[in-house]
Amino acid sequence: MTHCRFRSPCHLSLLALLACAGLPLPVIAQQPANVSKSAAAVITARACRVQPGDAADIPSPERGPLLKLLVEQGSVVQQGDVLAELDQDEALLALKLAEQELLAAQQKQASSRLGQVAAAALAEAERQSEQAALDAQQAQLSAADTSSMRLAAAKEAEAAGALELAEASRRASPRSVSEREYLALTSQRDQAVIATQQAKHETELAALKARSMAKIAEQQLAAVARLRLLLETAEGTERAELAQLDVMKTTVEIARQKVQRRRLVAPFAGIVTERRKAAGEWLEPGEPVLRLIQTSRLMIDGVVSIEESQRLQAGQTARVRRVAAAAAAAAANSDVVVARLIFVSPEVDALNDAVRVRAEVPQPPAWLRPGAQVLLEIVP
Repeated sequence: MTHCRFRSPCHLSLLALLACAGLPLPVIAQQPANVSKSAAAVITARACRVQPGDAADIPSPERGPLLKLLVEQGSVVQQGDVLAELDQDEALLALKLAEQELLAAQQKQASSRLGQVAAAALAEAERQSEQAALDAQQAQLSAADTSSMRLAAAKEAEAAGALELAEASRRASPRSVSEREYLALTSQRDQAVIATQQAKHETELAALKARSMAKIAEQQLAAVARLRLLLETAEGTERAELAQLDVMKTTVEIARQKVQRRRLVAPFAGIVTERRKAAGEWLEPGEPVLRLIQTSRLMIDGVVSIEESQRLQAGQTARVRRVAAAAAAAAANSDVVVARLIFVSPEVDALNDAVRVRAEVPQPPAWLRPGAQVLLEIVP
């Protein structure tokens, strides 16, 4: 209840009469003269506690013995600093083995010329196949040309006709054709017969050669097909080797990551508040080793009423005070720090019918520590 203040003795008399009559005393509220209108608009959050900007229990990422801790309780660390190391011998051996296997595969792939050899053999086979096809075509044309055999047959017929005329003339008149002329005609006829037989034989040989050249051309085409298949196989082998190289590179990278994961690294800048393990202890993945909190920025969590929350929004200015300083008649400037409201919950807490709020202090003073109780005043 607001205190009543009376400015004259008349007021005291009236109060005494009402008290004697058993009537309720009036409550006369008056705002203190030193409270300004803007101060009355300030919203004071309740149940305010300081929280670190970030806090993390740094876990062990791998299984193994803890080799050494590189920080102490209270150590100030920067993001990326190594905080602890697990035994790395096994991980380093695995990395070395993976790198050696990758190097061997790279050397094998670099020295492999199977694809080049297959491509060169295919090109030569295609050239020979083209030449064989031309030779077969030429042989076919030669076999189809029977002009020499026809000419020989004509000469044979001519020689035979001349001999028959000579024989007929000698039968009519024995002296019409001399013996010498008769023998010459007989020789010409015999030579013509031989020439005809030779021409026929050559024609038959040309036909056989044409068929043989056609077979050779077919064989060259089959060789080209086989070499093309060999080239495709060689190219497939090279692609498989390249894919295997990629797998090995990935294996090496995984082995390197495992070596890196044997070190616990600070995820943010802060202060080590607790060492939960000692060197030599066996660690399982996810088991906490250190606790790290961020103090370069702090959060103030509190609650306000539903009505007050309707006047709040992120970005509004706030003030953080020590509880002791706020209770005193006057607080020193060093006990007040400016903050910024960053969160007003859209939900209402069903237990206390209040709304959670959070303010950020980007560069907190030394007296403002996580876990402390403070007053949070928000200026709508």
